[in-house]
Amino acid sequence: MRLPSRIDAWLSNARAFQLFQLLRQGGLIVIAIALAHSGIGLEQIGYYEMLTYLGYLLTFFWVSGFMQGLLSQYNRLGIPERKQLVFQAFIVFNGAALLLALTLAVFEPHLLTALLQQQEVPYLWLFLAFLLTNLVASLQEHYYLLEKQKVSLVAYGAITTFLQVAVVAIPPLLGYSFRWSFIGLAILGVSKWVWLLRHVFVYGRWQWSSAIFRDWWKISWPLGLYALIAGLNQSAGPWLVGQFFAGDSTAFAVYRYGARELPLLSALAGALSSALIPVIASDTETGLQELKVETKRLYHLIFPISILLLLTAQYWFPFVFEAKFADSVPLFNTFLLLTCVHLLFARTILVALDNTRWIPAFAVVELVLQLFLGYLLAPKWGLFGIALAAVGSFAVEKIGLILFLQRRHGIQLISYTPWRWWLFYSGSLLAIFLWMR
Repeated sequence: MRLPSRIDAWLSNARAFQLFQLLRQGGLIVIAIALAHSGIGLEQIGYYEMLTYLGYLLTFFWVSGFMQGLLSQYNRLGIPERKQLVFQAFIVFNGAALLLALTLAVFEPHLLTALLQQQEVPYLWLFLAFLLTNLVASLQEHYYLLEKQKVSLVAYGAITTFLQVAVVAIPPLLGYSFRWSFIGLAILGVSKWVWLLRHVFVYGRWQWSSAIFRDWWKISWPLGLYALIAGLNQSAGPWLVGQFFAGDSTAFAVYRYGARELPLLSALAGALSSALIPVIASDTETGLQELKVETKRLYHLIFPISILLLLTAQYWFPFVFEAKFADSVPLFNTFLLLTCVHLLFARTILVALDNTRWIPAFAVVELVLQLFLGYLLAPKWGLFGIALAAVGSFAVEKIGLILFLQRRHGIQLISYTPWRWWLFYSGSLLAIFLWMR
């Protein structure tokens, strides 16, 4: 399908992938709203949140590492080798999914106890049928991205998001057993896997190359290690909830509904970071100035939205997610404070300057600090204390990266950040947060 020239010029590859990510995140929010308004109770919703959390824990680091390695290696290869990589990625992801399934089959009770403080979770294997086929099928959107099939990428995101919302939300809204939602997810995962298989048959070259795999592995494993540490940081909060609330699925659901990052924030900040890494790498001074200009534009969009949400969450949150999630509002407001530190891009500059060796160390510091603060604050403030620990530790990591960048490369915060606007917006957000407490 050919787009009109003006739309085609606007819909860059990056914007198409950004739209895909927004569609996916939007779909998850719609599912959360639909489940909150359905007839199922907090306990059932808590089980669904536990399963999605478990799936994230078991897959995020190696999927992220191999995906980033795939994106990095693909364009360095000739066309025949690219086709081989398409095939090899399909084989590797299927092999990893099978290994994960075998691990769960053998160690299921131990893993559930360690990660969720539960002996068993309803619908586990139905959800895993979706998880394992869906994570392999996640190669499909990356193939569209690599092959610059922008329309296909957006259409695939829209269709699969609509189907996922439908299969999860419709059964409980119509009064059917929640099990039908998980059956629908399993069918959707298998369908996406079959669609990927078709793509691999058409565009892949079914031939194994040890050299291609070795190069892919060399690129992927450090990225996977960083993703593992960063993912553990995101998972520490739910883990602390399990520790202090003895596997209470209701408390887990309340925390997960409150600990939701603004979708625009992660999508737009991530896109800006990725787009400016090559610019800074080729011309540091010009790149820093462009980063400063683009960051200012992002501030004027994201900060006002965060402030508005903070001022009004107590009114719209219980309406959108039902009154039973009113206790999630203080947590949601706390996580809005991440806007202040999320929009500081020291790590982007370090990556552009090829100085990434110490970045995982800062993530380790964040993890240790989050656990320490969680154990310190949770006994007194409960879920709110766990949320404060997550926000505070993330801020410390960001400050550490800023100081490291300044010390190692002499690049100060004011050279890449519109600091007056940052102080104004961050001070306003923090002041409103404290006033509302």
